[in-house]
Amino acid sequence: MKILETERLILRTWIDTDLQPMCAINQDPKVMQYFPSLQDLDATKHLITKINAHFDTYGYSLYAAVRKDTDEFIGFIGLLNVNFKAHFTPATEIGWRLASNQWGQGFATEGAKAVLDYAFKTLEIPEIVSFTATDNAPSKRVMEKIGLSRQKSDDFDHPKLNDNSPLKRHVLYRLTKEQYQTN
Repeated sequence: MKILETERLILRTWIDTDLQPMCAINQDPKVMQYFPSLQDLDATKHLITKINAHFDTYGYSLYAAVRKDTDEFIGFIGLLNVNFKAHFTPATEIGWRLASNQWGQGFATEGAKAVLDYAFKTLEIPEIVSFTATDNAPSKRVMEKIGLSRQKSDDFDHPKLNDNSPLKRHVLYRLTKEQYQTN
């Protein structure tokens, strides 16, 4: 089911044929550089099951992203409720994960802008956050391009990562509905 459409993308609910290409994305060391580990087929199935359950419960989730020109599945872009305790929770997160051969073409920014608009105007979510490991410059650029801003005092240690993980420290970006409406 199509949820959103942009100039170049369809964001839709997941279908069975998304599993293999999503698994390939989750096995790409470039894509997963800022995640604790690569994800195999079982982990990818579990991820998609969780995404679908979130959609069934809340009416939004991480959407399968498909290029309109090629009908190619290229990853996901969407919203999730943050499932851990931190100084900024409860919160709704915007996130993305795209195949590395799709990077640098503006797809993450294009899709995330549409999701952000949907979150504020249709779903009426009061604030959207996004976070990533401190060294993940590409994701931080997308967060900034879509209008989210960072306060260094909001940075945090991700509670689901081991204390010795180089990915433990995260930056937090956020945008309120009011800020969005005035920009």
